[in-house]
Amino acid sequence: MESSDLVRQFIQHRDMLYGYVFALTRDHDLAEDILQDVGVSILTEATRGKTPDRFIPWARGLARHRVADHYRRLASRRQLEMPFDQFADAVDLAFAEHAPTPDDNHQRLKFLRECLGALTERVRTMIDRRYRGQSLDEIAAALSWAPASIKVALSRARRSLADCVDHKLRQDQEGAR
Repeated sequence: MESSDLVRQFIQHRDMLYGYVFALTRDHDLAEDILQDVGVSILTEATRGKTPDRFIPWARGLARHRVADHYRRLASRRQLEMPFDQFADAVDLAFAEHAPTPDDNHQRLKFLRECLGALTERVRTMIDRRYRGQSLDEIAAALSWAPASIKVALSRARRSLADCVDHKLRQDQEGAR
């Protein structure tokens, strides 16, 4: 695996890694900060020519160590119902048992495209602008809406898309039986 492959893998699996870190921290801002540290570590390893055999377990290991470092620094382990290592082992097992396959990801992406097509043009425009990096204020100004309304509309759109994709996945699984 070349260093550019390592970076590509990180980008490809960023959401899964974020979910893993969030499961360990239960704090969105902290999870994002730790994920950024993991990204820097992966970039550093990429420049050193690091080539893990299996990216996902290796990257989850990096993330787990960063979370453990955070808890050690802040002496926050007492906030967990069980010792951190035991808790992290349980999260590792859950992620391993429910790891999506490439086919699962392909199917989800196909259904997401279908569900996006069912949204109104205005909502698709908001989503497109947001994922191209525009702020809520910029989108609101472009569409002559209040920023709070944009935030609510995007939240509803995300929920609608998630529900739509889940519904299509269930239908697909029932049809395969």
